[in-house]
Amino acid sequence: MSDKEKILLFWSGGKDSALTLHYLKKDPRYEVIGLITTINRDTNNVKFHGIPEALLVEQAKMLKLPLQRIFLPGDCSNEEYIDHVGKILSIFGKRGVRKIAFGDIHLEDVKKFREDMLKPLEMEAVFPLWGKKTKDVFKELMDTGHKAIVTAVMTSKLDSSFLNCEYDENYINRLPEGIDPAGENGEFHTFIVYSPHFKMRIPFSKAIAVQEGPYLVMQVKEP
Repeated sequence: MSDKEKILLFWSGGKDSALTLHYLKKDPRYEVIGLITTINRDTNNVKFHGIPEALLVEQAKMLKLPLQRIFLPGDCSNEEYIDHVGKILSIFGKRGVRKIAFGDIHLEDVKKFREDMLKPLEMEAVFPLWGKKTKDVFKELMDTGHKAIVTAVMTSKLDSSFLNCEYDENYINRLPEGIDPAGENGEFHTFIVYSPHFKMRIPFSKAIAVQEGPYLVMQVKEP
């Protein structure tokens, strides 16, 4: 019988959640028992990422982990988010799950929001990437063999030439001054197409780019 503590991971389908999973799998304290994803029910995609439910399911199958989907309204307020997510997490809490992992790196307000959300549920937030330099996060992602494409850019920060690109060293070197190498300030979002924990690269095709709030989003879909 395993003495590891069961932990759930919030999964966006992007690079930070993928690297977080890599860390958790190496950590002898935890057993990752599943992924949780919030999906915009109006578009059936991860908000601002352009990743559809079908490809999230494909990622989870590759990882051999169950995927808990939470469907939220497109204009979801923080209160609605806490209500919807809290109801699902409370179910896992009744099963003895006390740890929830996130891929945040250094945004204090986001960290506090997550911790405050979990406190009434008697759960603890775990942040394996917290406090790391974002250049180091990028290097670890590359060194561990992860592959990602950029599926969304904040149009006030980056133009369309930074969309639909491999997230690699060339991409980092092209970024304008002041843009975080990991997009931690929301400058861009990614879709993980290969992980050392996948048996193969995720097949996908590209759709047109659409404006979604402050982002230009390249919607990806099943091939």
